[in-house]
Formats: sequence, structure tokens, C-alpha cells
Amino acid sequence: MRIWAISDLHLARGVDKPMHVFGEHWREHHHRIAAAWDAAVETDDLVLLAGDFSWATKPHEVAPDFAWLAERPGVKVLIKGNHDYWWPTSHAKLESLLPPRTHALKKRACRVAGCSCFGARGGDFAPLTAYGDKRSQADIDRALDKEERELRLSLEHLAKLEADPALDGPGNGLRLCLFHYPPIPAGRRASRFTSVIAAAGAAHCVYGHLHGAGAQIERVEGDIGGVAYRCTSCDLIDFAPVLVHDLAGTPPGRGVPGIPA
Repeated sequence: MRIWAISDLHLARGVDKPMHVFGEHWREHHHRIAAAWDAAVETDDLVLLAGDFSWATKPHEVAPDFAWLAERPGVKVLIKGNHDYWWPTSHAKLESLLPPRTHALKKRACRVAGCSCFGARGGDFAPLTAYGDKRSQADIDRALDKEERELRLSLEHLAKLEADPALDGPGNGLRLCLFHYPPIPAGRRASRFTSVIAAAGAAHCVYGHLHGAGAQIERVEGDIGGVAYRCTSCDLIDFAPVLVHDLAGTPPGRGVPGIPA
């Protein structure tokens, strides 16, 4: 069993939102992802999707994107992104939208073949948003407080799941953390989230959200406090899932090439 990750798919099969307006490399990107995914991922593998799955704004609009996801091999785990407007507030409604072998995390966790998945959407540490809106430090702190609470709720749910031996498997308690926003501010090696993630015993933390030239400045990757961090925005990883951990071999997430630990 192998664990893969990819994020920010920005699918738009149910709405009119062509991604190539952001650059020709995005044209028909879902076909490229599907080809790479189908060639690499096997039926019993686990695929982590760290947010911004679909441009849909209403639950019924996301159905074609979930149909596309259902065609891909592997068990999938999603976290909410800042553009996942389709995501319902009710967990029961959320589960009703998901195709088979798909889990979604929002104040929740899941276990797949003994692998424990938890996380939160996270938030922006910067006072100036990507849209040019300025925020006070009090506003930033309130938003991050909410995300930290949701991260801890996810871990509380995980503790309940891990008490059920029926959910054990070859993952043997391997803990995997999903964020959408980078959980660490640019240029730093710690945040209010990293201590919680490390204390939870996560082996890996995957996140997305970053795109374009600025992403190279904001990416924080490598081993931090014993956790391997990796940005998995699909345009930054050539529109193909990246191998995070191989339960039969060496975990490749440790010591991301080119990124100092």
C-alpha cells in the first residue's frame, strides 16, 4: 500500500470555470491528472487531497467532479479548501455527496487501512490577502484560533476512531495530517499549528493553496519537528500525484529533495 497526495485540482465539470485563464499549462489539466493518477495509483492505495477540489458553488454542481474522482483508483481523503464553496455545513449532507471509498475531513478524522488522517483547512497568516484586502492582527488571530480549534476537534475524533480495533490495518497507526493553507508562515520553521501536528505524532503533513511564481517564496517543506511537510498544489507537481509514503519501503517524504531540513 502506498500513500499519494495532490491538491488544488480546481475541477469544473459542473460549472463554467476554465482553468486555462490562469495559464496554458492549466488547459484540460484534469485529463493530465487522470492519466498520471491512473498510471501510478493502485486500487488499495491512499490518496490525500489537500483542498480546492472543485469550483462548484452548490452541492449539486459538484456531482460531475465527484463522478470523475470515483473513476480514479485508490481510497481518497479530502480536506476543505478556501474555494470549496460547495462544501455543506451538515456532515450528513457532506457524506451523502461523497462517492464510495472517499472520506472528507471537517472537524473529523478518518482511518484507512490503519492509517490515521486528520487536519484542518488552516488560514492565511499574512495581513494582506491575495485579493489585496488588509486584515488586522486581531482578525488574523480570530481566524487562526478557529482553525486551531477545528484541528483539535479532528484529533479528538481520531482518538475515538483509534480505539476501535476494527479500523486497524497495515498502516499500523501511521498518522497523516492534511491542511489546505500552508500551516507555516513563509520564511519560518514553526507556527501555532506545527506544535500540535508534531505532538499528534504525524509522520507527514501535506498542504496546497500556493500557485505561480510566488509559491516558491512561500513554500515551506522538509522535516520540521519530525514531521515531513510537502506542498502538493497540482501545478507545482506537474499535475501528477506525488508519493508520500510507501508502507512496504522507505517513506520518500522525509528530506524533500532540494529543501533544507
